[in-house]
Amino acid sequence: MRFAVALLSLLGVASIIGTVLQQNQPQVDYLVKFGPFWSQIFGFLGLYDVYASAWFVVIMMFLVISTGLCLIRNVPPFLREIRSFRENAKEKSLAAMRHSIVLDGQVTPEVAQRYLEVQGYGCKTVTREDGSVLVAAKKGAMNKWGYIFAHAALIVICLGGLIDSNILLKIGMLTGQVVPDNTAVYAKDFKPESVLGESNLSFRGNVNIAEGQSADVVFLNADNGMLVQDLPFSVKLKKFHIDFYDTGMPRDFASDLEVTDKATGKVSEHTIRVNHPLTLHGITVYQASFADGGSDLTFKAWNLADADRTPVKLKATSMREFPLDLGKASYKLEFDQFTSMNVEDMSEPSEKEQNLKSAINDVRSVRQEGKKYTNIGPSIVYRIRDKAGQAVEYKNYMLPLKQDEDYFFITGTRSGLAQQYRWLRIPMDKNGKIDTFMALRQYLKDDAARRKTVANAVKGAPAEIREQFMAAAENTLSIFAKGGYLALDEFVTTNIPKDQQEKMQGYFYEMLYGVMNAALEDTISTYNLPAWPQDEKRNRFLLHAMDAYTGLTEYPAPMLLQLESFAEVRSSGLQMTRSPGAFLVYLGSVLLVLGTVFMFYIREKRAWLLFSDGRIRFAMSSSRNERDLQKEFPQHTRQLQQLAKDLNHE
Repeated sequence: MRFAVALLSLLGVASIIGTVLQQNQPQVDYLVKFGPFWSQIFGFLGLYDVYASAWFVVIMMFLVISTGLCLIRNVPPFLREIRSFRENAKEKSLAAMRHSIVLDGQVTPEVAQRYLEVQGYGCKTVTREDGSVLVAAKKGAMNKWGYIFAHAALIVICLGGLIDSNILLKIGMLTGQVVPDNTAVYAKDFKPESVLGESNLSFRGNVNIAEGQSADVVFLNADNGMLVQDLPFSVKLKKFHIDFYDTGMPRDFASDLEVTDKATGKVSEHTIRVNHPLTLHGITVYQASFADGGSDLTFKAWNLADADRTPVKLKATSMREFPLDLGKASYKLEFDQFTSMNVEDMSEPSEKEQNLKSAINDVRSVRQEGKKYTNIGPSIVYRIRDKAGQAVEYKNYMLPLKQDEDYFFITGTRSGLAQQYRWLRIPMDKNGKIDTFMALRQYLKDDAARRKTVANAVKGAPAEIREQFMAAAENTLSIFAKGGYLALDEFVTTNIPKDQQEKMQGYFYEMLYGVMNAALEDTISTYNLPAWPQDEKRNRFLLHAMDAYTGLTEYPAPMLLQLESFAEVRSSGLQMTRSPGAFLVYLGSVLLVLGTVFMFYIREKRAWLLFSDGRIRFAMSSSRNERDLQKEFPQHTRQLQQLAKDLNHE
């Protein structure tokens, strides 16, 4: 018993882990969530597929053996006890019972048996060799079935779990007959030893199908690789439907499927949605998720090696790879998932440097239950990979996002999945575009334009210092144009005595802001941009532009991409399972409920009336609930004595 309880406790803890931690997800998801160290530890412990892990299966096997031995040992005596009336009870043992009394008056055994039967007892009357007569009665003998049902339920549930835990698959992997593949991308590229036939007893796999496409296999996570499971039918996604709440959160999503039976060629159409699956050939198809299915994207692209403010149009498709050739340098542009809606809780306090959510606010937000949900619009994740295979990941938002009082075009960058994004914020101009900033960048890259701006800016300076002031201003703007604030800080640190650095930094920044304001004015005039009178909003734009210019000098990409438009294509995430053990789990659950009811709500009681030597000995016992018997025994005693008195009234 103690061993079984210990095993049940372990299974309980494991089941909590399997419920809290989402199972059978791609390894990269766990790497991002837990980091490289703990993700490997948790993977080694089998926590990503708890119910099919070796130690979980072993515990279930031991529990089946332990509980089975308990049943083998105890069921036969329990069945004998259920059938037995204990008609061999002796006078001495009845007298020693806690609830025992000699009745006043006389009743016949037939009357006593009839009385007990009316009270719901099953009775048996026996005449003994010494001439005494014993009326033995029992009620609630089904209580023993509670023990049998509860223990049998554990065995049945564990057997169902063992069937669905892919034991045969584990054995095949141990013997080398089944080999997970960690290199193939498409189903056709998997080796024969990584493909499971349609006769596989049980499985749980996932597949993403884009609109208009079909699939006749699912992918199974196995150790550090994947397996392909063949299906007896093919599934085509005709249309994916999704509805949203006002907050932008998904409310319902469904898939219109066209299913073709491989054996008969029969075609049928079905619609599945969350909690409304489809079952075919013993395989249940669930609506599990949705994602990008390869959307058509259009970008504005600026070559950062060139100062030209005019972008080129770049068309791409999400979930695809494209070559990127920039002069002598060659890269690979890898697009990840496109997301048309990004809903964030914007009620948290601001953390400007690390947390994008804190930097964004928008009139599209909706408050609900103390939280402020905001749809911050479409986004795309992509990577730029160089010839050496090193990649940097980027996340670009299509719409300008609000931070404090102003809007920014935002792109995040990180070199590893475990890192937080670092955000480049390019301020939006008065026309809601990025054009003014890019024009200012081009203007600053032009040496002649910078000299012209500085010359115009110092015209009002006194003649005796004009030339010196002009040289200082031109040098300051030139340093900033090359490397932003970072270059200016480096110049001050390198060339100014330490005790004067703080004072000179303030001087340089004040001078820089003055000439940058003139540069912005000249930029607007030179490139025929809409006039922008001097006001507080323009001043903030200039300060943000100087920050963005500095960030762009450190931007780890040869090209700046800004998502301009899209034509969304969705894909449906389907989970397909074959679980023959599910019936056993349901059956075991029913047995467990019956066992609980029988054990806790059916009380076994026994009663004896021994007629011997002109006396009637009445005794009762109960396996539990002595308190109830303390009330019932006096009641039965009084009623039997009253019955004897009434029958012998004459």
